[in-house]
Amino acid sequence: MLVLTTFFLQTAVAGILLTSGLSKVRGDANLRTWADLAERLRVPRFPARAASLAHVAVELLVGAALLAGAWARVPALIAATVLFTAFALLALYSVRAEKAVTCSCFGKAESALGWPHVWRNAVLTVLAAAGLGCSLALGPALPPPGGAAVMLAAAVAVTAVTFYFDDLVDLFGPGAGGTPSAPLPHA
Repeated sequence: MLVLTTFFLQTAVAGILLTSGLSKVRGDANLRTWADLAERLRVPRFPARAASLAHVAVELLVGAALLAGAWARVPALIAATVLFTAFALLALYSVRAEKAVTCSCFGKAESALGWPHVWRNAVLTVLAAAGLGCSLALGPALPPPGGAAVMLAAAVAVTAVTFYFDDLVDLFGPGAGGTPSAPLPHA
């Protein structure tokens, strides 16, 4: 069972990082987030473009390392845990800031980082840390093909939920459904 759990956590974290990194490649939302952070922190001549590119490269590298094999699992899960912790702290900073930081999560810059992002990133941190713990306990073992297929399908589902997280919060969060455009007539 531990081998299946480890494989699931490893592939879910890989999927999340790869979709996040790949979605940032096609737009400049991540660059705007880094430029915004540099301005807020009052860092003169902060290389926002280099930071943005490095951020994307690290997400893609860690995601690919998680798929490279059992030999790369532990260092990649350490890196993923650190990344998700940093993302959770950034979201917490945004919640506490006078003006929220825009979310460049998964290449989107439409929403402000808020409490849902803090909780999502905290859960992702726990997933990566649990994967790390399982990997340390397991060693280099790999699951049988049938079990791997089932765990891979579950990891794809977790990746999809994470990818569409902002949409799901908008759909099911407070105020979902909006308000009527005109008052209803009284009977």
